[in-house]
Amino acid sequence: MKRGPKIVVLGAGSYFFGRPVISNMVNSPILREGTLALVDIQQDVLDTMLSLARRAKEATGAPVEIIGSTDRKEVLKDADFVVLSFSYRNSFFRETDTRIAKKYGVTMCSSDTIGPGGIFRALRELPEILRVARDVRELAPDAWLINFINPSAIMGIGLMRHAPEVKSFALCDGNHMPYADFGYLHLAGALPEDFKLDVKNPPLELLSGLDLRIAGVNHCTFITHFAYNGKDMQGQLYDRIRQLAAKEYETAPSCKAKPRLNFNYALQLMDVYGLYPTAVSHTKEYVPFFQGYGKCPVTPEPIIPFDGYNRQEEMDAAWKITREYADGTRPIDEFLKTYDRGDHATDIIESMWGNLGKKFFINGPNQGAVTNLPDDAFLELRRDIDMNGFRALPVGKLPHGVLGLTQQVLDTHELTVEAIVHHDRKLLYRALASDPIVNNLSDAKAIMLELLEAERQYLPAEWYA
Repeated sequence: MKRGPKIVVLGAGSYFFGRPVISNMVNSPILREGTLALVDIQQDVLDTMLSLARRAKEATGAPVEIIGSTDRKEVLKDADFVVLSFSYRNSFFRETDTRIAKKYGVTMCSSDTIGPGGIFRALRELPEILRVARDVRELAPDAWLINFINPSAIMGIGLMRHAPEVKSFALCDGNHMPYADFGYLHLAGALPEDFKLDVKNPPLELLSGLDLRIAGVNHCTFITHFAYNGKDMQGQLYDRIRQLAAKEYETAPSCKAKPRLNFNYALQLMDVYGLYPTAVSHTKEYVPFFQGYGKCPVTPEPIIPFDGYNRQEEMDAAWKITREYADGTRPIDEFLKTYDRGDHATDIIESMWGNLGKKFFINGPNQGAVTNLPDDAFLELRRDIDMNGFRALPVGKLPHGVLGLTQQVLDTHELTVEAIVHHDRKLLYRALASDPIVNNLSDAKAIMLELLEAERQYLPAEWYA
């Protein structure tokens, strides 16, 4: 085996992934002897990230090889891992999707995983992902293809159904191990109130008595089992959420859609489903309860729409800082300290390559873990993983309610994939009509037609044949 892996990152300028992967690559004893290949279709973005990577390499003395290209085919050969982290005009399109859906009474607070926003993001991105899969099959047939692009489950289903010969799985960093475990313990009050996690040296001994399982579709996942040192923590978690929900009103709630009143939304979801949703900021967008359709007031309130313009400002500010790290305006030591936590993808790659035996939350086929869903249901589960593949830890049956929501979300995702592959407007309409937050067939058709027209120049011509 090579001393270190060759990792190809498609979308080097990624808002979430580009910078952490560079820090992890130069700092990890396992990864730093490998090759980091950065790919971005924008030459100026690529040049900035390459400069940043080379500065980080020099500062740490890491032997990692840094290469880059605007053409993925130039660097894919002999790759061990290919990470998908690209997105085209993310904030612009999410704003467009949100605005048009809202016009027809459908509110999205994230607009990239469920609802018309999730479906149309998949329309824009999945065709390119499948083209990447074909290139990987040809140039790096032994590589693992890791999807980091939302809607993660739809993209993962697309790869599973239509590129089965390529080894793949999908990720979301919301349940990044081991930090997520400490977060849930702290949330449930099992750790001191003033507990501060040392991300460089996490006290892993505190996790020895933890038994935690989650299950569901990415961004709509629930804690199904939570015990610590033999004690069931579900009741304690529920009580803690109730306390935190009350405190949310003591300070002004966030004006941003995703973080706004999430403990109160979590409390409502726990009341109805009996389980804690692990990604409340997204899950509140997966259910119809907070859309404001009914006559009675919504508790805590109807969700508010995603603000793409605000997100773009955040991304522009982050990119300015990235350029300053790359050109030396900001010290590289500051960069290395800022991004020293690790990230979900490279931590998994490190464990796989180094045979560390760590467990992670990974999106992939059910593999029998949830006994009342098919084996190929695409779920986010705790799994063992190594270079030979991943194996889901058993969960048992999902309770009714969560089961029904999960099946509905999966059905919507499967329909979306088939609509995209076949450029089939009837299937696209069916996907929108099946979506849990679309409640009117006429609205579903109107949303579909208006978004197809608004994004005509960015979608395959086959949609308009």
